[in-house]
Amino acid sequence: MVKDREYLYEIQGLRAVAALMVAVYHIWIQRVSGGVDVFFVVAAFFIVGSLTRRERLSVGDVLDYYGKTLRRVVPGAALVVSATILVSMWLMPDSMWRNQLKHALASIVFMENWSLALTATDYLQQGSPPSPFQQLWALAVQVQYYFLFPLMLWLSLKLDVHRGRGGHRYTACLLLAVTVVSLAYSVYITEKNQPWAYFDTFARAWEFSLGGLLALYATRITMSVPMAKLLGLVSLVVLLTFALFLDVSTLFPGVMASVPVLAAGGIIIAARNRCDIKLLNNRLFVWFGDISFSFYLWHWPLLSFYRYVTGEFDVGFVAGASILIAAGLLAFLTTWGAESPIRRSTLLSRRRIHAYAACAILMALPAGSLFAWYQDYQARSSEARGELEAFMNAPSAARDEIYPATLIASLDLPESSRDGCHQNQFGTEILECEYGDPKADRTVVLAGGSHAQHWLAALKASAEKEGFHLITMTKGACMLSFEPHARYTVDASCEAWNRKVVDRLVALKPDLVFTTGTRVEGGKEVVPEGYLEVWRELGKAGVDVLALRDNPWFGFDVPECVDLSDQPSKACSVSRNAVLSDRSPTDGYHLPNVYFADLTDLFCQGQRCSPLRQHVLVYRDDHHITNTFSYMAAGRIARELHDAEMALDGGAGGDMVSAR
Repeated sequence: MVKDREYLYEIQGLRAVAALMVAVYHIWIQRVSGGVDVFFVVAAFFIVGSLTRRERLSVGDVLDYYGKTLRRVVPGAALVVSATILVSMWLMPDSMWRNQLKHALASIVFMENWSLALTATDYLQQGSPPSPFQQLWALAVQVQYYFLFPLMLWLSLKLDVHRGRGGHRYTACLLLAVTVVSLAYSVYITEKNQPWAYFDTFARAWEFSLGGLLALYATRITMSVPMAKLLGLVSLVVLLTFALFLDVSTLFPGVMASVPVLAAGGIIIAARNRCDIKLLNNRLFVWFGDISFSFYLWHWPLLSFYRYVTGEFDVGFVAGASILIAAGLLAFLTTWGAESPIRRSTLLSRRRIHAYAACAILMALPAGSLFAWYQDYQARSSEARGELEAFMNAPSAARDEIYPATLIASLDLPESSRDGCHQNQFGTEILECEYGDPKADRTVVLAGGSHAQHWLAALKASAEKEGFHLITMTKGACMLSFEPHARYTVDASCEAWNRKVVDRLVALKPDLVFTTGTRVEGGKEVVPEGYLEVWRELGKAGVDVLALRDNPWFGFDVPECVDLSDQPSKACSVSRNAVLSDRSPTDGYHLPNVYFADLTDLFCQGQRCSPLRQHVLVYRDDHHITNTFSYMAAGRIARELHDAEMALDGGAGGDMVSAR
């Protein structure tokens, strides 16, 4: 058996390689590199290796380990988060402030991975620009396991001692069980919901547990030095190149994540057998391994802020190299000036309470910065809301500004999103709300997904002016459709909800159902078959439908683009041909109970579709219109409703199009 070495230089060099891989892939390749997975394996290798060297592990030992870990993690994290907050206040587009305040808070409490998971699966936030705090998701996962793994080891080692077992049998069984269960879950959740899985702590547990098993058994795997060198070199080549040939961004962290994990394991085993790989154990890489943690933390906000300033996503060689150098310099200063003094402090290592207190004081720095940012956001938001209210009351007196301001654009939601009348993407119950005159003889129902819902302001204003009864039945990411397995159906609950809505509409027999009538699929506008099935079903019950051509989808965050451009009407507009067909796909359909309406001229003038209509910001993200724009279109919507009723009363149905 190879004698345990006190210091494995190749593993320190592996940290350097992983950090550089992550940065290089982020800057120039825009792919997942697998470097973060290496961090997880190495972290667990040292956690388990450190704690299982003891014959007994007490609660005090666990608490001491927490203190030691905090002294290593908190200084760099506190400095990076604080700097990111302060620079964000200066450089970040206003449109990003609200969401990024949440990410900053999540980063401070080491929960950024869950914040990103929720954001990635929140339908109303799809298309949001990347957070400058995003790289802290990996640190959050590590810290969560820095907390959980010592407790697991304390329990398993207690069982080993209590049962009189030699070695670490219970510890190994526990780690093996975690590996099997977590890997199975990772494969399942990656297939079902990959954006969530990527940041899911439990979908990553197997990577940590494998690192822990390596700590227990790597010394038992022996081989000759030449064989170890071959294993190490092959593992290193696989690690460096596999993501160049396979875009695994949408496949992690399922089975595909085993490639960097096993490659890291191969290098660790090779290092234990004296592989002597010069690329990993040379002085430069070993030194860089010391600052790799801080380098990883610094590179992403630098890259994000470069993109904010330049407005360019692609980074050239010179700019990218400058980011790497700047991140390296900041990492060195952070390690030398903050991490090392606190980690090596005799005073802080002597009593754990001192370490906890010092780290709490350090975290007050980003917490204070966040509070200042939040206060600024609140003051500016209040001012923006006041200006928006004044504009809505007197549009003709508007100043030369944008309404709503990009700072509050993401909050310019339909009223039903604010008063709890819009079902989420997982619920099945109909959430009905009433507007206008509930005693009126004429009833209109707004039904469908968020693209139907965002016309509520226009319909409500029309209802109040024309004196009809308006009822809403809407659900996130769920169009009014009988097509349960369509690509546009996000959750299985949509089918059950639609069945209930159609039954309710048949029973209610409104004068008109207002919903969306088209959708873009595979770059082409279509009328989905599931839509037609619902309309036919309603037609049998004598219910008429106004089917509205869907608005253009811009494909990028419009408020952010407006923020970053000096000429947003030009820079942020899109070609009509790129987002819409030459003719509406409804032109070829005729259903006696359906009136097809087209409001494209509100979005596109000539061959360009603009993000602004005079002073009004059209979109609150990449494809949902602002509540303000909807309200300003109330007159047009009222005419469409009138034309629809006239046409349907005459039996013309889908052959009629409203006058322009």
